[in-house]
Amino acid sequence: MSDQPYADTRFSSYEAVVEWLMSFADFERGSLPRRSRPAFALERIRSLLRRMDDPQLGRRTVHVAGSKGKGSTAAMIESCLRQAGLRTGLFTSPHLHSFRERIRVDGEPLADNLFAALAGEVRVFAEAELAEQPGHISTFELLTTLAFHAFWDEDVDVQIVEVGLGGRLDCTNVFGEKDAAVITSLSYEHTDVLGDRIEQIAAEKAGILSAGTRVAVLGPQRSAEAAAVVRNAADDLPVPLLDVAAAYEWEPAGVERWGQWFRLRRRQPRPGEAEEQLLLTPLLGEFQIENAATAVATLDLLRAQGVEIPPAAVHTGLATVNWPGRLEELQWPAALRGGRATPRLVVDGAHNGESVRRALEALEGYFPHERLIVVLGVLGDKALEAIAGAIRERAAAVVLTASDHPRSRPAADLTAAFADWDGSVSVAPSVESALAAARELAHGDDDLVAVLGSLSLAANARDCLREAQGEPSDEAEAAADATGDLDPQSAG
Repeated sequence: MSDQPYADTRFSSYEAVVEWLMSFADFERGSLPRRSRPAFALERIRSLLRRMDDPQLGRRTVHVAGSKGKGSTAAMIESCLRQAGLRTGLFTSPHLHSFRERIRVDGEPLADNLFAALAGEVRVFAEAELAEQPGHISTFELLTTLAFHAFWDEDVDVQIVEVGLGGRLDCTNVFGEKDAAVITSLSYEHTDVLGDRIEQIAAEKAGILSAGTRVAVLGPQRSAEAAAVVRNAADDLPVPLLDVAAAYEWEPAGVERWGQWFRLRRRQPRPGEAEEQLLLTPLLGEFQIENAATAVATLDLLRAQGVEIPPAAVHTGLATVNWPGRLEELQWPAALRGGRATPRLVVDGAHNGESVRRALEALEGYFPHERLIVVLGVLGDKALEAIAGAIRERAAAVVLTASDHPRSRPAADLTAAFADWDGSVSVAPSVESALAAARELAHGDDDLVAVLGSLSLAANARDCLREAQGEPSDEAEAAADATGDLDPQSAG
């Protein structure tokens, strides 16, 4: 990478970096109009990366797109590769509490001082870019550049990169070659950017495939039309494609406090591969078993390319993956245990109709309960009717609120979606008061409170509980980083 005078662009602290990043946030925070679909392009991110001698190149790369499960799948792949002894870089979005969570080396978020130091180096090139080519650079483009710079600086062996939005024009899609392109479950999302037909959405996701892709992995799909689009895209390039649902079988094998067991069978195991494995993951929901199967399929293909991944690394990696805010059970602190009952409490970042429906299905199977009380808060661009429809079918009561995300829809605006519903509907001015109201609505300890609607809401709930417990919270950092649930649209 070219030598540059970094001193003038150093940041004094992590908080100073956040302030700088937020000065570019535009449409991501809703402070400027959202980019229209034709406006997305890769020229800016490619130009910025070229100035830095393309730090995204020169290492093994796994690129993960999808509508649901892409973050979990990426985290599983990273955990297993790390257990195999590889030095890993993981880039995901959004985050729960801190931007640092998005960029991990060997499973750990970048330390504050390293994040600040590397951001100062990126700032040199960003300022040079804007000086020569005035215009917008988005927060997500800068974070993506920072991630690739960090992986170069830390000399990782393999980088696992989650797409922000879409795929074809997402600013993570800047690799001439990649070892695996993974596409998880596809469903309707961001239709104003990706298109209002599932085939259009699938085509955008399949845009991460290129002639330089060694293998493609198609995770289990509920839409035959979406799956066909991805298969056709792979055939046209051509890129070898593994259909996980066709090549593997899986079934749940029990739940305990450490997580869920499942059996995975390879229909045609390669030499050295077991035909059947009993595996454990702490991530709950049958969809997480599908994500785990997709992760194992990707690891099998990397092993076939010569990457040494012992079976024990897969077992341990899946069993120890850490991905909070997804069907995560939390405990009520003593300060909030008053009232008539202490129901179980689960938070999940489900944020569209399909993900909320699948989360509710998982709650039935993994958290048996008498009555379900949902705390709901959504962002302004989400399909509220689809989310509310799923909740109306299963919940006895709903408490409407808003997270501290700048694009959160006001709680009062959500009431119309429950106007003709027989269940209890109430509005709470804060997440803390919403949790208290939900607890009071419980009839007994066998009821369940579920916090759904956005990852920023899950983060706020976690912070409220930690504060009530007297533990330090990430609230101040989360407020500064208030993109915790933003849809990274630098190149959707």
